[in-house]
Amino acid sequence: MSSYDQLQPRAVWEIFGRMSEIPRGSGNEAAVQAMFKQWAADRGLAVKEDQVGNLLISIPASPGLEKARPVLVQGHVDMVCEKNNDTKHDFEKDPIRIKVEGDWVTADGTTLGADNGIGVAMGLALAEDDSVRHGPIEVLLTIDEERGLTGAAGVPAGWFDSRTMINLDSEEDHGIFMGCAGGRDSLITLKLRGGKAPKGWVGRKVVIKGLQGGHSGLDIAANRGNANKLLARALQAAAAEVQVRVQSFDGGMLRNAIPREAEARVLVKEDEARQFKKLVDGFLKRALAEELHASDPGLEWRVGSVKVEKAWSGPETRRLLNLLVAIPHGVLGMSLAIDGLVETSSNLGVVKTDGNKVRITCCSRSSVMSQLAGVVNQHRALAEMADAEIDQPEGYPAWQPDPESPVLAKTIAQYERLFGEKPELMAIHAGLECGLLLENYPDLDIVSFGPNIEGAHSPDERVQISSVQKIWKLFTAVIEDLAR
Repeated sequence: MSSYDQLQPRAVWEIFGRMSEIPRGSGNEAAVQAMFKQWAADRGLAVKEDQVGNLLISIPASPGLEKARPVLVQGHVDMVCEKNNDTKHDFEKDPIRIKVEGDWVTADGTTLGADNGIGVAMGLALAEDDSVRHGPIEVLLTIDEERGLTGAAGVPAGWFDSRTMINLDSEEDHGIFMGCAGGRDSLITLKLRGGKAPKGWVGRKVVIKGLQGGHSGLDIAANRGNANKLLARALQAAAAEVQVRVQSFDGGMLRNAIPREAEARVLVKEDEARQFKKLVDGFLKRALAEELHASDPGLEWRVGSVKVEKAWSGPETRRLLNLLVAIPHGVLGMSLAIDGLVETSSNLGVVKTDGNKVRITCCSRSSVMSQLAGVVNQHRALAEMADAEIDQPEGYPAWQPDPESPVLAKTIAQYERLFGEKPELMAIHAGLECGLLLENYPDLDIVSFGPNIEGAHSPDERVQISSVQKIWKLFTAVIEDLAR
């Protein structure tokens, strides 16, 4: 930790370090919010809490700048909780074990929580760094962003005074973000009956692991393997040649993370067991060689013996596998307005067996709301064809770009002044909270930027130290410019 203690800007890393000591997975933010309430009280800062648990911490203006217009700085305190299978970590109790590796800060076998802890730390660090001259600052700390932006959806109208907002939840320091995708989930439940294993059948377990995974919005264009899709396709390919009955299918942990691992338990005829293994191995070898050799060279799989006493029937197995294979995953459309931007995508994020039910969770995104509705309707049509139940909760809106935004113009000008080059103006294929906040604050002028974060939503997550320094310079310069 001695190298971590030397990182600059010091106030940012100190606050981030304190956050990392407290478990703060989505839905488990009470302790970290309590820490921030005490942090604010220790500094004499006013703090408000709304009904859902969001905090608003007010930082007074620097002397002489009290009449400047207030600025809202926004980030979410919750993090995605993912770990490697061989990592012992309890996200309900254990602190994140931070490591410094060259120019990067990462964690030991788990997600780091730089998404969006580093942005939260930057906003609050304004209260610690007297060298930054600023007007009144309101820091909005939202909860439960990663599970569906429910915190931002609960921010009440009239709760804050600012009409200019800086969101610090972006992850590429060469760009300034001016828009984001909307999103909606589809929760499909397939009910199956099954029965006891017939005589002469044996149990087999198929495990897939070693995929890279990643953020289902930011990394979807990398065309990485999805363990749920890959396992379903492998079992379907085998079932075309031998009889297969599935007992359970489980893969993925989070709706908004590309699944890295999946496992199925099946019954096969004893005299076809070798052929079953050969078919699964052959399919996955071809997939690695032809599809995944560049994106997921670490793909591993295993077909082994396991005790299986009952399973679903042949027709039920086909219904399940057909549904999993048919559900769309990956990039479904590219933007014609913004070069290189994924417009529409969907992630087959989680498959879980619960008794005689299989629960499937899909996370879909689009910057065009009619396209998002089209993907959601596709999920509904597939569910109805499979005789499955489907629940599609209300999603969140896109944040439409405003090229005439005053805060965007100031951010561009400061970026060019500081770094001697033009930033890339971008929209992000992920669900920032900006669109939701605009529903209650339609006159809010918003810009988003942040440091380089790689591997978000996976145990490979890391944040670049030099990039944090770069974005701190930009952030404080924009804050000072807005106060003038």
